[in-house]
Amino acid sequence: MNNIEELIARAKRLEHHGQLGKAIEIYRRILESDENLIDLRISLASLYYVLGNIEKSIEQYEIVIRREPEFSFALYQLGISYYRATKFTKAIELFKRVIEVEPDLYMAYYWMGLAYYHTGKLHKSIDAFKKLNNNLPGSTMGFYQMAITYKALGMFEDAIEILNKLAEEDPALVSVRYHLGLSYLGMRKIHKALESFRIVIELDPEHRGAKNKIAELVSDQEMLYTFGIEAAAAVDKDDPELIAANYHIARAYKGFAEIDEAFKFFKKKITEKPE
Repeated sequence: MNNIEELIARAKRLEHHGQLGKAIEIYRRILESDENLIDLRISLASLYYVLGNIEKSIEQYEIVIRREPEFSFALYQLGISYYRATKFTKAIELFKRVIEVEPDLYMAYYWMGLAYYHTGKLHKSIDAFKKLNNNLPGSTMGFYQMAITYKALGMFEDAIEILNKLAEEDPALVSVRYHLGLSYLGMRKIHKALESFRIVIELDPEHRGAKNKIAELVSDQEMLYTFGIEAAAAVDKDDPELIAANYHIARAYKGFAEIDEAFKFFKKKITEKPE
């Protein structure tokens, strides 16, 4: 075994034991003597990325790309590094190059979709996620991010359709349930939103977002009133007294934070005709 091989073996052992900084020192020393060791430079870039030194990671991947412009793995990792550095436009350029060089590297569409999302180009983000999902229909991440983007566009029905399918496949996905609640809330479907947020709390009792949303809904008189109007309208759109009765009884229940009781009342009233 020559000296370089011994040094690489030592660096790998250091990596294995979590001593990444020392491994980096060895890789840099080797590359100073032989800068053409592309695989070693990839390893160095990866370690910088893991340690959060994204600029150094980008620097090393750029060296690789200058030497091998169509090295798809390096292009892909460089794109992710630019994404992590919040240089989204540059990341998009890299992911487009990845697809040109290796069309089957479909996860490039995932990162491209995320990058477009952060630049505010939501329709392009949707297009990227669609391409990912068409090629990798089992990609939960792709469908999830597409639903989030639909929600951001105010296309709540599309978001709900996807999120419900994901929830059916895996009922324990907390983030799916939470965004499902937000989407229902966007459509003013209050009871559905509360149901989703309460499932989130069952799965994660400390989920601050769901707790806050439930507290807001329980204390939001206008929201409760909206539900009462919807319930009353289902019986008789021309009966303002029924609407008012539902509203005031709901307010009383609300005072005790017993919103479920209010909903039960509304549901009962829509099956009854007023005397």
